[in-house]
Amino acid sequence: MEDSDEFWNLLLQDLNLPESETHDGSTEDTIGYRYLVTAQRKASEGEALTFNNRNKKTLLTYLREKDLALVVDDFHYMPEKVQREVIRSLKSEIFEGLCAILIAVPHRAFDAIGVEREMEGRFAHVEIPSWNKGELVEIPKKGFRALNVDVPHETQDVFSEEANGSPLLMQRFCGRLCDHYDIEETQSQSKTFNPSDETLKEIFEVVAKQFGLPTFQKLAKGPQSRAKRLDRMLLNSERSMDIYEAVLAAVANTGPKDKIHYNEIRDELRKILVETDLPQKHEVSSALGHMSGIAKDEIDGEPVVEWADDHLYLTDPFLMFYMRWNQRTLNQASGVNKG
Repeated sequence: MEDSDEFWNLLLQDLNLPESETHDGSTEDTIGYRYLVTAQRKASEGEALTFNNRNKKTLLTYLREKDLALVVDDFHYMPEKVQREVIRSLKSEIFEGLCAILIAVPHRAFDAIGVEREMEGRFAHVEIPSWNKGELVEIPKKGFRALNVDVPHETQDVFSEEANGSPLLMQRFCGRLCDHYDIEETQSQSKTFNPSDETLKEIFEVVAKQFGLPTFQKLAKGPQSRAKRLDRMLLNSERSMDIYEAVLAAVANTGPKDKIHYNEIRDELRKILVETDLPQKHEVSSALGHMSGIAKDEIDGEPVVEWADDHLYLTDPFLMFYMRWNQRTLNQASGVNKG
């Protein structure tokens, strides 16, 4: 969204209002008319009322008087300038009682106050927690029941553990299980499937590589560079990594967590690289900044990573799962047990 005009045009479309309508002075049932005529615009016969992005007050008054809530998804996607323009346009109507719900990722939840301080007294932060294991397990419980398929509770519990609070991951695991056993529709007779540890490992590997690996590779590649990047030697190994690969490996070693401070990344880099090849803070920050830009400009959808104020934020459950699963595999291969 490059400017606020696009926002108001989208709102106009969602309200399904005409671009203009004529008031004949004799009826009150014309869409929203009795709510929209203001003191500055006295209705008269033949007067045309326009609904467009230049008449924001009309649209917002319509919402308020109709007791409709304005819900803005992905508010954090908007450039700061657009956020400020939208919030300033909403401010007066919010003070009059308009309900506006701004949905954003957790680390950008207070953008509305950041761009317009006067909103602080009219702003309430409601955090939506991740799904817990009990909620996640309802997905396979209800889904497999609908397919007339019985899968052990132990398998469902493993899925909920690996999903790490993401219903999307849980759905992918269940989908891969169905693919493995060629389950394409509700079974005519109840069937029981008890996947082995090897089958579960195969499911997780497929999900990790299919949905997390492509994103990881784009980040690990980094921006185009004319000069060859410096190879950094790994501890207790003859292998080397460039700074992007090393930073991502350090991030993975944190869990990965969804919010990671620079110092944590630095500590993990010390466990990965030889002392003489440790990057300086500005080098790490530069790499993370470039990856943040790649996530925003070159990867479709929600930016999977964001680097701000010495913190790295991870928002994509598939990327996090790939990093966790891949790092676990590497640790097992090297004899390291990190859970």
